[in-house]
Amino acid sequence: MRLPMRFLTVLLLVWAGCGQVQAQGENNNWAFNFLYGLNFRPSGPAFVATSFRHSAGGCSAISDANGRLLFYTNGNTVWDSQHTPMTNACGACDGTTAQLNAGFGAHNGTLIVKRPGSQSLYYVFTTDSQQNLLNGGLSYTEVDMSLRSGLGGVTAVRNVRLPTPTLTSKIAEGVVGMQHANRRDVWVVVHGLGTNSFYSLLVTSAGVSPAPVTSTSGSLSTNISIMAFAPDGKHLVRAGLYAPVELFDFNGASGLLSNAQVLDTDVTNSFLFDFEFSADASKLYQSQSSRTTSSGNVFETHFLCQYDLRAGSPADVRNSKLMIYKTFFTDPDFRPLSDLEIGPDGRIYATSGNTLGIIDRPNRRGLAANFRPVGLPVVNVSNITGANGNELQNIVRLQPPSLDFMAETACAGSTVQFAPYEIPTGTGPLTWTFSDPLTGLADSVQGTSVTRTYPLAGTYTVTLSTVLRGQYYRFERNLIISPLPALALPDTIRLCGGSVLMQLGAQPAGTTFRWSDGSASSQLAISQPGKYWVKVRNYQGCERADTTVAIACQLPNVITPNGDAVNETFRLEGLKAGEWSLDVYNRWGRLVYRTATYDNRWNAQNQSAGIYYYLLRNRQSGQRLRGCLEVIR
Repeated sequence: MRLPMRFLTVLLLVWAGCGQVQAQGENNNWAFNFLYGLNFRPSGPAFVATSFRHSAGGCSAISDANGRLLFYTNGNTVWDSQHTPMTNACGACDGTTAQLNAGFGAHNGTLIVKRPGSQSLYYVFTTDSQQNLLNGGLSYTEVDMSLRSGLGGVTAVRNVRLPTPTLTSKIAEGVVGMQHANRRDVWVVVHGLGTNSFYSLLVTSAGVSPAPVTSTSGSLSTNISIMAFAPDGKHLVRAGLYAPVELFDFNGASGLLSNAQVLDTDVTNSFLFDFEFSADASKLYQSQSSRTTSSGNVFETHFLCQYDLRAGSPADVRNSKLMIYKTFFTDPDFRPLSDLEIGPDGRIYATSGNTLGIIDRPNRRGLAANFRPVGLPVVNVSNITGANGNELQNIVRLQPPSLDFMAETACAGSTVQFAPYEIPTGTGPLTWTFSDPLTGLADSVQGTSVTRTYPLAGTYTVTLSTVLRGQYYRFERNLIISPLPALALPDTIRLCGGSVLMQLGAQPAGTTFRWSDGSASSQLAISQPGKYWVKVRNYQGCERADTTVAIACQLPNVITPNGDAVNETFRLEGLKAGEWSLDVYNRWGRLVYRTATYDNRWNAQNQSAGIYYYLLRNRQSGQRLRGCLEVIR
């Protein structure tokens, strides 16, 4: 079907007008069945028109990094950005409309992969379908966007059969793509028919490798392999229409899949449609249906379920399966579910009857994920309404960006600078989230390099996150803020007839000391007035310094309590009397006065003139001062 040129021109402007949405916008435009597509704009996604009325079961579209549509395909025909079929357009090509060999109805049977290192070359991978007895296997076709004045064309590399593991081996419907761990090359993965073997083919700057990496794990496949990669690049989920749901570990460097973990075996009466992971890879969503027969009538029920992949053990993950939506065939507004796909905005979209449902917050558990069966308004294009339950988008998943950063141990009161080892290419802003275990609060700031001051010791969580192509990525570390040494010298000390021993409190093993005179002991004898300091460094490398001033004091050696208001009492000049206790003895050694808190008021009341001896004790420092005092009347 060809659309009027005036309509196509307007439509082209609509599709291309989102070029300022964000970088890495390869997934900003979708194309699916019945003349419909989806365009992700700053104001939100909206239905737009496409040119194909039906697909062969797989839909894939690709845009440039700025979000401008390049081309889309249903596995049989390739349409350019002006919604006209691409031709065999190379110098040695015949110029006719290019025909790709995806089998009609092949589930997720089409995948577009950009050739690494190239600005113009793309590969369209296709699989055959069970309607064709899966005889065609896996093939790829090359699209060169430099042809036809930048609209693109199909080259002579068309429908090239790939070994899986041989050129005649059959595979199940379905192909998925995951970026290599080097964040440059791409793994294209399919599953053998009736086997438990995966085949991973590597796409590099040199082209498509003809030697697949074979992994043997999990259950035997049926005719269809429903597969999806997790956004973190570490897992792949797979099931058949009536085969167990299994979660596999994926090695992005080797292309190997292993460690099959069964999530669901209740498939006898269930028909599985699709899977999708949340952006943070913590949740897995599964759309399925069941059919029951009563009085000769068939009743269909559709479900949307969620697994919590961080629930704990494999059994805990299996038991975490939770139904978050159910719709019955007999409901007045029955909306059958099928395909699931995460968008560049981080939401998950689901074909829901004749429109698209939306999971607004896929990272959240249960109903907090907020699935809306009618997420987008239903519109009409060429007398065809909505998405009509067909497949959405199939695109290569990117490896998580390199978000590693180091948070070194620091000391209380320090200002710590945070920066990634490298700034990931093509991501959105870097967001740093700081969590305070003392208050339970968290706050965030954006920037490539940020600072944070930690006044108190403790263990703090720091998270670096960003968004790439609508997928949310995060990297988390714990930052240990070590305590400062315990240290509190008095502001002043009084030297009264001898030296004062400054003794520091007990310190943990590995603590070092340095006094102002160069000594390295935990104590210092001070006998002369002046300023003294000490620096204490604990084993974590945290240092605290303190200073005290030694002042010479002069205690009276004579008092004259004769009523003339001059030198009447024993006054502690230069000392805070209340910090001291006082014992006074006569010349024969008998205690004549005692107080725990002296107040400068002892005047030898009821005592005769003569020589007395005193002992002063400081309750805080333990300092003792002794001397003699003459009482003259």
